[in-house]
Amino acid sequence: MRFFKVALVMLTLLMLTMAVLPLFGLDLVLFGQAKLAKADVDASNMHLFMVRSAAFATFSSFALNYLRRRRPLSSVAALLYFCSWALVFSPAYAYLYSGLHLQHLIFLAFTCALTLILFRENRNEAKTIFVNEW
Repeated sequence: MRFFKVALVMLTLLMLTMAVLPLFGLDLVLFGQAKLAKADVDASNMHLFMVRSAAFATFSSFALNYLRRRRPLSSVAALLYFCSWALVFSPAYAYLYSGLHLQHLIFLAFTCALTLILFRENRNEAKTIFVNEW
């Protein structure tokens, strides 16, 4: 079990690194050459990098949560985490690579509203799931 935890910590650090590197103009892709390269982010693929970063950060958050507590989360927790990380990475990518446009503001407003709804649902489900826990 100790080997599994060490492997999970290493994977978590790798995913966090891969999530943040494009914000600094670097990219780490493990398939193919498996080396650090210049991130080729432009307006046509910026959203893909943002989604990738939010997904890796979500995976890392769940891995850290598993290492800390080991109890299940509600069914909407994954969506809540993803939307929360999208609210972090979307403005960061827009600021660094394209500037803030009306489309970005609409996406942020929608994601913020969705995050608030998911937060409320997650809290309600957590109360139901863990009602007999203690």
